[in-house]
Amino acid sequence: MIVPHSLILFDASAILTMIIMAYLSRRLGEALKVKPYYRILYITSVVVAISAVVETMSHDISIHVPQSVPMLFRLASACVAFFVCLRYWKWAFSEYLRK
Repeated sequence: MIVPHSLILFDASAILTMIIMAYLSRRLGEALKVKPYYRILYITSVVVAISAVVETMSHDISIHVPQSVPMLFRLASACVAFFVCLRYWKWAFSEYLRK
């Protein structure tokens, strides 16, 4: 069983990473004239924060929320964030593989 308080560091690092990637993707998108998909990264960071709060609060005030629900929200937001970042940063993979 995963202790929900041990996920706080993971959630904080995921939120911070998504916010940094949103900022960098916004700057890159302005230069490349790409649609503002970076805003989705802010939404995914909010989803991770909400799932952390729901999981923590459900254990603190004894509301029964299955443990898989917040984990599925984290997984879904991570997958969406990955594909949004891939939209902006796919050129880096081709540059790396070219060498």
